[in-house]
Amino acid sequence: MRQTATVLAAAVLLPALLLTATACQSAPEGAAAAPAAAPAVPVDDGVPGADEEPVAPDRAAAAGAAKDAHVGDSVRVQGQAVGRHLQVVLGAFVDPAVSVEPNYAPPAGKRWVAASMSFVNVGGASYGALGRMWAYDGAGKRYPVVRTGELTTGKPLVFDSLAVGERAEGWVVFEIPENQRIVRLQYQDANMRPNSGGGFWAV
Repeated sequence: MRQTATVLAAAVLLPALLLTATACQSAPEGAAAAPAAAPAVPVDDGVPGADEEPVAPDRAAAAGAAKDAHVGDSVRVQGQAVGRHLQVVLGAFVDPAVSVEPNYAPPAGKRWVAASMSFVNVGGASYGALGRMWAYDGAGKRYPVVRTGELTTGKPLVFDSLAVGERAEGWVVFEIPENQRIVRLQYQDANMRPNSGGGFWAV
């Protein structure tokens, strides 16, 4: 009689154990969560870097450090639209940058750095807008262009449009924390995907 009861108990428990084991199995190897959607690329039709984006490290920028140009070097930038080509030169970099107005300065804890930039339209179509510019510190954090008045080193870059063969040049200014050092500058053509249609300069 005891033997029969034992057999019956085993018969009842076995399916329950099998169900528990199946529920505890992990996902098959190679299964992965769906990738996050790629961030949208904002469009900029104004002064380089004037519209600030959330500040974040640029992974591709760090990967391309070996390809950086330097002060005085010219970089050819190809835009997305057919015929859009700019020859871009970083003429000089100053740290700190100082306004000609004695009472005009960055807020406490910040300073300005500035780059003298030259843009020549060497393509077959006119430019209606420049792209964006950023300054990167050693940790990869980037800072957009800020609007200032004239500097002791020269006038700010003014750009409305650029016909074929025309040049636009002037100073662009970045506002950064006092304790940070800028190591790179980036220009990116308007309406381009990240990490294309632009150039980097080591400073």
